Formats: sequence, C-alpha cells, structure tokens
Amino acid sequence: MKRLPASPLPALALPASARSFTRLALSFVLPALMLAGCGSVFGPSAPPPACPEARVVANLERMTQYRPGEGRDLTDVLFEARIGDLAGECGYDENALEVAITVPIQIARGPANQERVARLEYFVAIQDPQGTVIAKRSFPVEVAFERNQSRALFTDELEQRIPLADLNQGPAYRVLLGFQLSEEQMQDNIRRARR
Repeated sequence: MKRLPASPLPALALPASARSFTRLALSFVLPALMLAGCGSVFGPSAPPPACPEARVVANLERMTQYRPGEGRDLTDVLFEARIGDLAGECGYDENALEVAITVPIQIARGPANQERVARLEYFVAIQDPQGTVIAKRSFPVEVAFERNQSRALFTDELEQRIPLADLNQGPAYRVLLGFQLSEEQMQDNIRRARR
C-alpha cells in the first residue's frame, strides 16, 4: 500500500459525502465503497469485473484517547477520532488490479489536550478471496490544532496494486481499514455499539 502525500484540512472542508478522489479515470463517493470496475483489457464489449469491497472494520472506526492515568471522564479526553465515508476507485490492467482510496479522519480535540496535537495510527489490509490477509500496513497520523481550532479533518490518499493471475478474481478481494486500538479502546467501542 503506497501512501500519497497527506493533506490535513480545516474542519470547514467539504463533508465526507461531498468529496471525491479523482486519481484514475473513474471516480465517485460511496458510503460502503463498493467500487465499480474500469479498464479496457477485457475488450470493447466485455465489461470489466467489479472492484473489491473496501470498508472500515466494525468497532475499529472510532477511537477516544485519554490522558495517562485512571481518569476516563470527559475532562480526561485528549482527542476523539472517527474514520469518515471512504471514497475511491479501481482499474485493471493486463495482470493486476489497482485500487485508490481516500481515507478521511475526523478529529476533535478534548479538554485534556493542552499540547493541541493528536497522534494516532490506522491500518489498511488486503484480504484475498480465501480471507487471508496478504498485505497490511499501518499509517501514523499527526494533526496539530490551530489556536482557535477544536476540530480537524485529515485526509489520506492511498494506492495499492494487487497482482492477479485471473483478473476475474478482483471482486473477491477486500480492502479493510481501521484504527490501531488498545484493548481498552476496543472494548469502549463495543460498549458504545451496544447502547
């Protein structure tokens, strides 16, 4: 997975549902990112296979980071972050599938964050048709809040080339994303989901 230059954006940037990523010929925003295929290696009348599903793993879409110590109330929050709606596209050439994804991360500074910086990490994994993770990479993110800013939108642009012996297998692959969480953060997300 190749990371393109990241762009921290102010909170007043376009909402996730209005952004698109235009690196390849076909581009559109999808809530669950079921991407449509594009390409010409399948002949003029044969449509290319669909693109693989890309989604954020359940319970790994948000995180709350507290300051060190036992406190876990609102005054102890350093920041909260959430992965927004993904945008992306894909294309096929003679022997590979190329996937491009835009990952928006919404970050809110908490009362305990006197440093005015949020540091977090998320991962992207590629799963083959059998469910085996064939590639995984983590990406650190650091966002500095301006003096009058309590919210920020960080956008990452990623590309992955997946060699394929059979191009028709492309739709059976999956792209999985999520935050790298501690066990405590994971349990916190599970509790929130049950409410």
